[in-house]
Amino acid sequence: MDFNTPELTRIFREELEERSGRLVAGAISLRQRGLDDVRIQDLIRDAHTIKGSAGLLGYEQIKEVAARLEHLWKQIAEGYSPSSEVLVAMEASAGRLLPSLDSEDAELAILADKLITVQATGTPAEGPGWSPPAEVIPLRRPEPGSLGGLLTSVSDSLLGGSTRVDTGDLYRLINRIVEVSLDSEALADLSLLSIEGADPALFRKSWRQQLERLASSIGEIQDQAVSLANIAFRDATATFPQFVRYLGRRMGKDVRFELVGEDVQLDRQIVDLLREPLRHLLVNAVDHGIEPAASRVAAGKRATGTVSVGAEIIDERVEVSVADDGAGIDWDRVAEVATERSIPFVFSDLSPILFQEGFTTTDVTTDFSGAGDGLAAVRDTVEKVNGVVHIESPEGMGTRVTMTLPLSMVLQNVVVVATGDQFWGLPEASIEAAMPLSRAEISATESGREVRFQSREIPCVSLAKAMGVGHAGDDSELLVVNTRFGLVAITVSELIDRRRVAVKNLGPILEGGGQVTGAALLGGGQVLVVLDPNFLGYLARRQPGKAGHRPRILVVDDSAGVRQLLSATLNGAGFDVEVAAGARDALLAMSRGDFEAMVIDFSMPRSNGVELVRAMRAADIGVPIVMVSGVATQEEKQAAWEAGVDAYLDKFDLRQGVLTATLRRMIGLEEGADAG
Repeated sequence: MDFNTPELTRIFREELEERSGRLVAGAISLRQRGLDDVRIQDLIRDAHTIKGSAGLLGYEQIKEVAARLEHLWKQIAEGYSPSSEVLVAMEASAGRLLPSLDSEDAELAILADKLITVQATGTPAEGPGWSPPAEVIPLRRPEPGSLGGLLTSVSDSLLGGSTRVDTGDLYRLINRIVEVSLDSEALADLSLLSIEGADPALFRKSWRQQLERLASSIGEIQDQAVSLANIAFRDATATFPQFVRYLGRRMGKDVRFELVGEDVQLDRQIVDLLREPLRHLLVNAVDHGIEPAASRVAAGKRATGTVSVGAEIIDERVEVSVADDGAGIDWDRVAEVATERSIPFVFSDLSPILFQEGFTTTDVTTDFSGAGDGLAAVRDTVEKVNGVVHIESPEGMGTRVTMTLPLSMVLQNVVVVATGDQFWGLPEASIEAAMPLSRAEISATESGREVRFQSREIPCVSLAKAMGVGHAGDDSELLVVNTRFGLVAITVSELIDRRRVAVKNLGPILEGGGQVTGAALLGGGQVLVVLDPNFLGYLARRQPGKAGHRPRILVVDDSAGVRQLLSATLNGAGFDVEVAAGARDALLAMSRGDFEAMVIDFSMPRSNGVELVRAMRAADIGVPIVMVSGVATQEEKQAAWEAGVDAYLDKFDLRQGVLTATLRRMIGLEEGADAG
């Protein structure tokens, strides 16, 4: 889109000057003395914001360079160190961004070609102007509590940066921490008291009261700490009134802007993520939603149209919406275009079609519309934070796009469900309704099971069947889940409760499967695997599918959390998984089962993974073995190869989804084929 006007260019120039300056300083600092993770994540955000704003305003050269800088900083964050030549090119390129705002910059184009994209293997892409990077140097080791490196830390998944904090709030938090420390000491003292001769009931009461006090205090500290990262919603919308006025002038429409909920406090990182999607939605509202003044008057409306942006906190979630009072979406036209393009849909809910990349009902591409990528970009951004987006547009009554998001990037609410004896988490923002299965109206059709919900039929799938861990006969509860494929119903054995947890992202070894988005550590070694609602939506919409061959995999790891996470990931990817806690259990499982491959942890008590591999090979067990480790030295890794492993993956392997890809290759499945 070409929004190049003096008014918007001035806003962009100020933003570009500030952020490009930080990118220059960052490249210099990394070359001279290094950077910490927080600063690197901040630089990723700076490059990303420049890329988005430049694309919106039509500065393609700046957009392209910012995209390359963003990618490079992401690679650096993932653990590789570029050469000094690359850092010089990064510094110079960032320094030329502001001068190139006024005219095409040939020097910037030359510098951009010198930016080396460090790939997952640590080697540069080839081409004119490329040169080899310096020696690849891992920047950090796996962190404690990350399940041996299979998960990334919470901070790695965030944007980083700094936030202004009220001094009073900060000192109140510090005082509260001191109080909790004293409470914990009192509890420790109480535990040392002898209960001989004392009233056991009184002792238990005192113990319980102290524990409840401590738990309450910790919860308050958690809330206070999270609130320190919050800013007002108005920070994301400061330029929107003039942006909407500009759009109205360019499109010849009389539009006024309304803001609701400007004082709502949101996580700064969510506010940053929302800026670009909100701009896309404002363009859609003015371009597609608001009618010309004459048409509005003829329809009995005021000549001036209204576009509103609002934020509201509902049940520990925030709903951010963009609405207009225009004519609404022409759903008949949407269905017509979808039919012409052979896009599958259900007439009861056409909205998922609008979020498909490249979908548009406009025949002519203009500066403002026609590419069909605006809503797809909005959906992708919202899903990054486990949120959902949906559209309401009754005929002739305008359109409202609502993004339902967590209040915090650090802590998120998940609904905990069970299938058999396994527990799973679903982002609460995606849950539309829950009910006992006995109350649901379920019918069997040629396309699979359907549930009647809000006067329409939606597809239904069992979570146990979807994850390959049981059968639907044990299900007693039903959840209605909002996905990019529309509403679907999910049946589960039991609805446990709602938990507020810190969800950690999957590391690259497990990424890419789609069915699992992360995991939450619940304490005591227990892990809650968080599922992607869109994976379940896809399965529900494509049913019934033929139950194909599911290769059997044995996972051996002494950590219950790792076993659960690997089992969930591989089950969802189409494998039938059995787990073993150590060498003895593994040998027993192999003696009674027919497995097509094994996944073994290097470090286990009593007998490490290398010794187990030797025992397997000595017993003429020839199944492919993949060893996974985050702690082994180069010598220990060599010992694993000599013992007979077929593949060795450590936590620094940045290839996305490498574990499932390796297993598929070893057992003869084509890459990308559905194992289930």
